[in-house]
Amino acid sequence: MLISCNRLKKYIKDSDQIDWTSIWDLFTIRTAEVEGLKIYGKDMKDVVIAEITSCENHPTKEKYHILKVSDGTKEYSILCGAPNVRKGLKAPLVKVGGMVSGIEIAEKKIAGVQSEGMLCAMDELGIGAGHEGIMELPSDAPLGMDLKEYLPIEDIIVEIDNKSLTNRPDLWGHYGIAREIAAITKHELLDLELLEVENNQEDLDIVIKDTENCNRYCGLRVEELKNNKTPYEMQIFLHYAGMRSISLFVDLTNFVMLELGTPMHAFDNRVVKSIVVEKAKENTTFQTLDHIERKLTEDMLMIQNGQEYFGIAGVMGGLESEIESDTDAIFIESANFDATSIRKTATLLGLRTEASARYEKALDPNLALTALKRFLFLLYKENPMMKITSNLTDIYPNPISEKKIELKKERLRVYMNYEMPSTEVHEILESLGFHVSEEEDKYQIIVPTYRATKDITMSTDIIEELARMHGYENFEMIPLKLDLTFKSHENMWDEEYKVKRYLATAFQLSEVHSYLWYDSNLLNKTEVEKIGVKLLEKSENNILRDDLSFSLLPIVKRNLQNLSECNIFEIGTVIQKEENHRHLSIILANDQNKLEESYYKAKQIIESLFKTLKGIPITYQTKKEFDYEIEEVSKGILVNQECIGYLKVFKNKIANYIGKKKSIVAVEIDFDQFHRLAKQTKEFKSANKYPTVNLDYTILISLDTKYKALEDVLKEFKNSMIFSYQLIDIYHDEKEKKVTIRYTVGSEEKTLEGKELNDFKIKFMDHIRKNGFEIME
Repeated sequence: MLISCNRLKKYIKDSDQIDWTSIWDLFTIRTAEVEGLKIYGKDMKDVVIAEITSCENHPTKEKYHILKVSDGTKEYSILCGAPNVRKGLKAPLVKVGGMVSGIEIAEKKIAGVQSEGMLCAMDELGIGAGHEGIMELPSDAPLGMDLKEYLPIEDIIVEIDNKSLTNRPDLWGHYGIAREIAAITKHELLDLELLEVENNQEDLDIVIKDTENCNRYCGLRVEELKNNKTPYEMQIFLHYAGMRSISLFVDLTNFVMLELGTPMHAFDNRVVKSIVVEKAKENTTFQTLDHIERKLTEDMLMIQNGQEYFGIAGVMGGLESEIESDTDAIFIESANFDATSIRKTATLLGLRTEASARYEKALDPNLALTALKRFLFLLYKENPMMKITSNLTDIYPNPISEKKIELKKERLRVYMNYEMPSTEVHEILESLGFHVSEEEDKYQIIVPTYRATKDITMSTDIIEELARMHGYENFEMIPLKLDLTFKSHENMWDEEYKVKRYLATAFQLSEVHSYLWYDSNLLNKTEVEKIGVKLLEKSENNILRDDLSFSLLPIVKRNLQNLSECNIFEIGTVIQKEENHRHLSIILANDQNKLEESYYKAKQIIESLFKTLKGIPITYQTKKEFDYEIEEVSKGILVNQECIGYLKVFKNKIANYIGKKKSIVAVEIDFDQFHRLAKQTKEFKSANKYPTVNLDYTILISLDTKYKALEDVLKEFKNSMIFSYQLIDIYHDEKEKKVTIRYTVGSEEKTLEGKELNDFKIKFMDHIRKNGFEIME
């Protein structure tokens, strides 16, 4: 939020005694974080008020005029292309050698005319956005006066971090900031000038049907408005605060919002019939001021004009309510809406405005009436002949009252470890707008409504107010004595680091970081449908990913534009069943003719990862999880018969979109499950002092029989002499497969004899044959 020091000075008595450049360091400590400040107008030099004494058309250049301009002491020849130049007009003149926006103006010949300076538009002076013509100053503006003396151009603009104001709705306007500055510097805060209304006319036709979400609605009709031109001082303020000047009636609503923090709206009275505040009808539409058609839901609060939508409450008005250049009567709205309702509406519509940003902070409903009276006062200054033609109609279904809080003196002392004098307690709280009465052992405090909506709710909040205004830097620093323990979730990050390091060093994979959502263009091009949690405020890239591997494909595509292969991995978050999960994804992208190589490398990575870091063997199960996989080679990764991830090969259509004639193999592992796996450690035995014997057996199995079927039979064979067994070789011929198994046998008590080895052979061969396999003698 941008804050004008020129504006703040008007609310504080003796404000010239405050150092407006250094006070913000103290403000950061006491109140909210200041991100920076900028001094405006310092780079403007030798810009004076001048009058056009002669205006002639250029003989050959239609758009130019040759002017004689006087500053009261000297006459200058100026060539100007502005359409609004005329004799008698007063405007800002930059003399030769003068500066605007960091540019020095020099005398030079343009279109054959010697130009001795420059007449400026507001944007050229850096004080507005207008470029329709040169700035037209009032006829009574004193000739020769420096423009910076005539208008408040020099200003210090301070940027305050919005996040630090989230719990302080009273600080979303200049007057609230001024209250803090006055309290910090021990200056007096001046009252705002308001215009009271005598309610001796008819009430306006205003009905609040949704009293749950509309806390208050004030309305007033004003007619016979002759002047719709915003004074330059206000235009400059709005420009410095980041807003565009439009017209007096619109600018006043923005000015009061920036001043008090409460939004307002002015409607062209010619179109106003009756005001109804109620929820929208489901699946209806409404065109807002920005010419965009918005789809509404039944949860959105609307302002209706009779039976027609007039505006989205607290967010943006509609085209029908727009102030026109010939508007001479207005309907003024000053309302207060439920913070949650406004936040949800703005989020659903993807439409966050200055108004909604304030309403969603839980503004004080009592400010609605103050804002309207302030608006009237400022409007009356520019239109003294205006007529108020209705009662100030105030519908207030949810009144808010001041909150009472009791603060024990002992509690204050314990929290602060400091005996704060009662005079300081009174001084601090009363400077912030609280009322304080004192009893022997406690304070009775009345909280103003602008602090009672969400900020100050209990005695500890009062203690915080006292502590921050006393100055945190003034307290004695006492180190905390705590037992430092590591949180359990840190184990997860440690394991993630181990896995990342292992993949990068053992397999030369590159780590990447991707967005949490799918790329909409990728989904459209590959015709892959993803149904997941949607981000309502985004029209594209708005589906949160539930499949990490697929979301990495845009990264693969970009890399394959410059590389022949891409081997990457990420440990990232996916959203499944509306819950966050951590997944590990590995992508191996290479030429199409290297698919088999990539596939077996992926298997090697998987098996090595589980064996090295967990000491756990894995198995595979043919399993297709996604439509974009090649079913025949896609596998589920099993640990103890539980699926923990997938090995998948992308279909050629998708692979070719990512890279021409490329193949893509992906691994996706549920890292939460991986983390929960306990590491299995091997038990080491001392070396046997008796020799062992290796026995090789060749078993015949049919070509269509898988090794796993034989392995299950081998596991069933039990004998006390077996130390281990392993697969040695599988030989294929035209009729069958020959599988060679090596058994290592022995005894820890003696050297085996020939008879014992022969008995083992007979038992093993019988076991194999009983289970339907042949074995070579």
